[in-house]
Amino acid sequence: MARIARRYIKTTAVGYYHIYSHLNSELGYLKKAEKEYFLKLIRRLSEVFFIEIISYAIMSNHFHLVIKTKAVEEIKESQAVKRALLLYKERVVITRKEDYWRRKLCDISYFMKELKQRFSQWYNRRRRRRGPVWDGRFKSVRLQKQEAVLSASVYVDLNAVRAGITDRVDGYRWSSYTLRRSGGGSWLLGLSEELGVSLREYGEILEEAGKQDKEGSGKVKKCKRWLILHIIAYKGQGLIYGSVEFVEKITGGFPSRRRKKRIVGDLVIA
Repeated sequence: MARIARRYIKTTAVGYYHIYSHLNSELGYLKKAEKEYFLKLIRRLSEVFFIEIISYAIMSNHFHLVIKTKAVEEIKESQAVKRALLLYKERVVITRKEDYWRRKLCDISYFMKELKQRFSQWYNRRRRRRGPVWDGRFKSVRLQKQEAVLSASVYVDLNAVRAGITDRVDGYRWSSYTLRRSGGGSWLLGLSEELGVSLREYGEILEEAGKQDKEGSGKVKKCKRWLILHIIAYKGQGLIYGSVEFVEKITGGFPSRRRKKRIVGDLVIA
């Protein structure tokens, strides 16, 4: 069967994305040690690639990441080579031009390839097996700063609550909010800088969104209604999430049969 081509949204500006991928359905579920190793890989690769992590959730059969990419033009070639040496052997690095590493280390697809491939190799050795670990290619949603990124982040951090694994928003070990609450999230991007909220405010939003996700949108508090409704409605099932103007700008470069689905107010997912 022919491989489906991935649709790229090319941009020279900073970008925000919600990325997710599922485990091969034949493998069952990840164990605690496997989730821990996967989290270590995420952290390690985020220190090599020019891709920063805002939020994450590592579930038993899939994972979510909300990330921020840097523009290639912002990266010095020497800086890219220095980072490449943290992951690849010197003889491999020196065979490529410096600009190659600058572009590669800003590329989401290369980041995901390294993440999933390195975990697959470790996982197969650990379980003494062969074969694919992941169910196909990763999926991504292009996000507009700032409300869309906040909605996606809260959606990701609420995965364990939504799945019924825990009733507490900080009760799941492999979520970014739990790590932040424990004081161990220094390698994650700051909430106030990227999402415009403090850790306390983010926790309150998580609590409210988790509660309303179960009770329904009709009981959403007025003071947070616009944001909570975005979070409840957002499911990550699209290519782009943001204002009407943002969606039109991003989709203007290619034809699309996907119909825009209005979420709440001025934000849509397309």
